Amino acid sequence: MEKIPFNVSARAARLIGRENVAKAEGALIELIKNTYDADATICVVYINTNSDKITIIDNGEGMTDDVIKSKWMTIGTDHKQYDFKSKEGRVRTGAKGIGRFALDRLGATCEMLTKIQKDVGFIWTVDWSNFEVKGITIGDVKATLDSDKQMCLKSEVKKRLELFDLKHLWDEWGGNHGTIIEIKGLRDVWGDDVMENLFTSLELLIPPKEQSPFKVHLLYNEEIDKFGEVKATICDDYDYKLYAAVNEDKSVEVNIYRNELKFSELFEWNFFDSELTTVPQFRLEGFEQGKVTINTSVEKLLPGFKEVDDDDLINQIGAFDFSFYFMKRGGGSDERINSPYPYKPFNLRDRKIWLEKFGGIKLYRDNFRVRPYGEVGSNAFDWLGLGSRASSSPTVTRPGYKVRPNQVYGVLNISRIGNINFQDKSSREGLQENDIFSVFKQLVLGIIDVFEKDRNKVMTTLKKINDQRKKTESTKSEANKIIESIERGDIRDMSDEEQKTLVSAYKIQIAEGEDFKEEQKLLRVLATTGLIITSFTHELKSLSRRIGSRTKNLQKVLDELLDSEQLNLLPDYTNPLVMLSDMGAEDEKLKQWLDFSLASIQKNKRNRKKINLVDYIKRFEKMWQTFLDVRQIKFKVVKSGFDVVDVSFRGHEIDLDGIFNNLIANSIEALKRKGGAKERKINIQFDLLNDSVIYEDSGPGLSNDIENPKQIFEPFFTTKRNKKGEQVGTGLGMWIVKNILDEYDGKIVFLDVKTCFKIKIILPYQKH
Repeated sequence: MEKIPFNVSARAARLIGRENVAKAEGALIELIKNTYDADATICVVYINTNSDKITIIDNGEGMTDDVIKSKWMTIGTDHKQYDFKSKEGRVRTGAKGIGRFALDRLGATCEMLTKIQKDVGFIWTVDWSNFEVKGITIGDVKATLDSDKQMCLKSEVKKRLELFDLKHLWDEWGGNHGTIIEIKGLRDVWGDDVMENLFTSLELLIPPKEQSPFKVHLLYNEEIDKFGEVKATICDDYDYKLYAAVNEDKSVEVNIYRNELKFSELFEWNFFDSELTTVPQFRLEGFEQGKVTINTSVEKLLPGFKEVDDDDLINQIGAFDFSFYFMKRGGGSDERINSPYPYKPFNLRDRKIWLEKFGGIKLYRDNFRVRPYGEVGSNAFDWLGLGSRASSSPTVTRPGYKVRPNQVYGVLNISRIGNINFQDKSSREGLQENDIFSVFKQLVLGIIDVFEKDRNKVMTTLKKINDQRKKTESTKSEANKIIESIERGDIRDMSDEEQKTLVSAYKIQIAEGEDFKEEQKLLRVLATTGLIITSFTHELKSLSRRIGSRTKNLQKVLDELLDSEQLNLLPDYTNPLVMLSDMGAEDEKLKQWLDFSLASIQKNKRNRKKINLVDYIKRFEKMWQTFLDVRQIKFKVVKSGFDVVDVSFRGHEIDLDGIFNNLIANSIEALKRKGGAKERKINIQFDLLNDSVIYEDSGPGLSNDIENPKQIFEPFFTTKRNKKGEQVGTGLGMWIVKNILDEYDGKIVFLDVKTCFKIKIILPYQKH
């Protein structure tokens, strides 16, 4: 057997360099990262379009001829993957061994001068066009390497930067070591706009810190005063700041800094007399100190995920920290500059400009930015999907509030050592999208949710106080009287007080209209499904009738045509009658779903009327019984005297369906989870004496990740997740139940949510 080697075409260098790195800016940043890996404290990037040249200079450790031959000239070298710390203890940013081919992306030729302290200097040159010769392999292409015993690298640097006053840079330079890379024959046009964008990208290249051990300078042509030292941007104009530290043991400490409201005016609003401030997170001392700390865990930030995390993805996410900033920009009814709330003043124009330049959630690994996450103007700006979340509930005074992506700035710091499963794409444009990274994104959203809930509760409380202060109904009534007077033709000059009343009523009307619009959005989502089903009612009824009998009719035909004795000799998996029986069972399940869906959209259920609860209970029990029997769930309805007394309910039958259907749908999902009783059952007990219903299932109760049972009533809250940690439940079922009960002045009381799910529902019955 002959063993033959692989050959690599010289064209491969172009594929992993010029054609693999999408943008020139990205190629340049790859080379800057190499200077960081070499323990440089200074990196200078000089772009001179007049001489068609880019020069990259650093004061790193430099390279010997042995390093150049064995590592620099080896494609895909793995030394950084295993020797991942530099001599100064930095975690190296590169690992694939192909970053140097970014040189080909930038220009046609390259010359490198490099020198380590007290050693010979070396000059390395390459012409990238040699890799394009037809038919040659990569081993046929040669670079040149010369030694220079007299090389003074610092002098070479000064010679190339003599136009610029960089005295402070020479003071910090250190010894006679480092690297100079000159790229000629530039492949891109480096105009003013491109340079401005590059400078902004470099401002975001390293995370903001008080003192950085690595400084980057950007120089352009002969423009001495343009650009210069790149300083990391710092956000100090914010309404909310959140800092979260996720530890190796999966504990999470979240610090919230509230900076949105005038603290002194909260006393005037009697905010600290509200029920909210009895909760530790919202006590007076937290507002006084400007900071509140919440200790939680990864499991609680991803409620329900642990139960489906068969691959233990949670424990494959290492420690990281997250700084998150919220800056409102106006535009919502509660966020206008003339808002009634005690907001601190801010410069809307300056804030807007800053966010348009630096906004978005940035990802950093070992002190270097991972592009393009959070990059303004790119498809990856909203890589966490904040926009789609906010489209459902962007108003801060409504339950389920979600922040918009154009209102935030954030810095996520991960480590290559702690998060080894986060691998770069070869193109250097982001990380590989695996399941662990998907769970990581959901965890970050869980941290952002801590801020959203905090702000929502504070602002909702202020809205309630404001409504009371404005005497909403009284104001509207007085305004209507004034309007009626005008409509009757009683033209007269309005007093200042009457004018204020009209203005107040108008503002109240706008606020109520905004709330109504938000609720309409939710209702449209729910109504769309119902409308689709309604549109095909006739076809669905016809389908339901046909599928109920089609397999039986086919079996009768086959019984006459086939020899039953021969069929009995066949194994079940090839016996057509057995297969037909299985198909019939599936058809029956489909028929049950169709009948159930059609029953819930009947027109008579949408009319408000007096409903006999005895008749309703009988229909409800019959509708669900077969469906639950198939799933081996025992269903029991205890009427407790309802069948001997005339008990009625004034309302819409579809509302009763909305309560009990959503409860049963949740129970079916809960009974699939581990930890419940062996006997799977759902019990509904009507209590005539106490005007209540006891609802209970034998599942494992609410997830242990839920700290407050009332969370299940928040819109879009769900513990149903897939194996990537993404929410797959709608989170609307229990919100609908709560809304219906509120409309009828009903109530829900939790009786047991730990060992099972048991609640008491209080409804306004009428007994006759």
